[in-house]
Amino acid sequence: MLKFLHIRNFALAEDLQIEFRPGLNILTGETGAGKSILVGAIAAVLGGRVYTEVIRTGFDKAFVEAIFDARNLPPVKALLESKGIAAGEELFLRREISLSSSSRAFINDVPVTVATLAEVGDWLLDIHGQHEHQSLLRRETHRHFLDALGQLSPHLQTVAGKFAQLKAIEKALHDLQQRQQELNSKYDLYEFQYQEIEKAALKSGEEEELLRERNLLANAEKLFAVSAQLNTLFSEGEFNLIAAMGQAEHHLQELGEFADDLKKLCEEFSGARIVVEEASRSIEAFQSRLEFDPRRLDEVESRLNLIAQLKKKYNASVEGILQYQQRVKEDMSLRENFDFEIEKLQKQLHGALNQYYQAAAELSRQRQAAAGEMEQAVREILSTLGMPDIRFQVSIGRVEDAAGIFHENGKCFYADEFGVDQLEFYISPNPGEDFKPLNKIASGGEISRIMLALKSILASVDEVPTLVFDEIDQGVSGRIAQAVGRSIYRLSKSRQILCITHLPQIASHGESHYSVEKYVENERTFTRITALNEEQRVEEIARLLAGEKISETALKSARQLIEESRVKDGV
Repeated sequence: MLKFLHIRNFALAEDLQIEFRPGLNILTGETGAGKSILVGAIAAVLGGRVYTEVIRTGFDKAFVEAIFDARNLPPVKALLESKGIAAGEELFLRREISLSSSSRAFINDVPVTVATLAEVGDWLLDIHGQHEHQSLLRRETHRHFLDALGQLSPHLQTVAGKFAQLKAIEKALHDLQQRQQELNSKYDLYEFQYQEIEKAALKSGEEEELLRERNLLANAEKLFAVSAQLNTLFSEGEFNLIAAMGQAEHHLQELGEFADDLKKLCEEFSGARIVVEEASRSIEAFQSRLEFDPRRLDEVESRLNLIAQLKKKYNASVEGILQYQQRVKEDMSLRENFDFEIEKLQKQLHGALNQYYQAAAELSRQRQAAAGEMEQAVREILSTLGMPDIRFQVSIGRVEDAAGIFHENGKCFYADEFGVDQLEFYISPNPGEDFKPLNKIASGGEISRIMLALKSILASVDEVPTLVFDEIDQGVSGRIAQAVGRSIYRLSKSRQILCITHLPQIASHGESHYSVEKYVENERTFTRITALNEEQRVEEIARLLAGEKISETALKSARQLIEESRVKDGV
């Protein structure tokens, strides 16, 4: 609900601060006192269209700030979190209108676009009257309200599930057919590439082995010479290193018999001698394997060149080329199976289409039944609100579409996860007039009462917690005004309502009452809003009954009217 509203430099409102309460909040005042300014400011802070003309003369900016209680609004919390905005128990909205720059918007002090502000505002408040922020006047919401009233959520879930299944099969079929076309167009290329790689007989790790072998073959003469020098040094020259190390070890052992500290050194020297002997044997074996083979070197170079060419051509390593060959092989093998797989998916698609048709058709039948109930309920409520001749209709139609997935009687219709139906609320306001779309109704009073009727029957399913009824009393008086007041009061038991009215019969049902006044000070015009206590409320209703001159009779009548309203409201 709307807890607090702060308006600065907005038209006649230089600095207004209003705390609103739960239930039915009544706002009254003379024509031109500033009630429309209040509604305009609320619309602005909810992301509505606003112009720089609203900025008060002498100022550069106008500000509207609002605090909402968001504790029972999980969708709002989810929406804010999806946009990276922290959500608490209270929600702070701010709109700035500047002469020198574009409008700015904030949610919980985080800068947002006006579109985001409006998206959040749609969950918080509806304005009904001659303003734009009216969810029931937007055609796209009509299906939601009808489905909610008819408790059609299980049918909607079934249709959505069948639609998702259908789209998944369609995508799989499309992808397979596309792959078939691609393969057919590339088959000769694939076959050539496969044979080229197959002929090359590439092996994983082969390139590294060839590089090592090439290194040996290219340096064979140098390596042979170095190996020979080492062998001469170790055991074949005039000075035999291995024999000398053996003699040295023997002498160290003799010394170790007399000096304990030399025993460890003798052990370490013995290990070194063994390492030298092992090195000598390894070098001999290495030398014996060395051979200078120019033909083999040419073969290795040729093989490495082939591998390099293939790597460059396929822009991949040897392992990548082998993986590509495997993929090509799998794609080529699919050529024979494409027709079978496509036929199988086509059968699945036919079955999914049939299942979707049955689910969507059943949802459509349920909607037809719910539409009849809604039409009857709206007519009955409008009759009590002084509009007995008005006719309300839920139009349920379909749109022919050659590519539509809903097929019936040889025709195709557009359909989606919400079914095949296109819904819109229609009104015939007077006898003999044709039905017209609800959003084409011109009279603000008629719109407000129609909205009141719809909101009353949708109270249990409509999630918007705050409603503003702007001059809902246009064209009504007496008994009808009392009926309108009672309807608004009953509706206020399930949500917060701000009602701007000129009629005492409606004002008498209020739980909180605010007076809107215009006054002049220092040759400047201002608007102020005052929360009335019980006695002030009686005086305000008496003024609505009798005009500016309030007599004792008018005061008595006002008290009596308030008391009668409380009795009828069950207070």
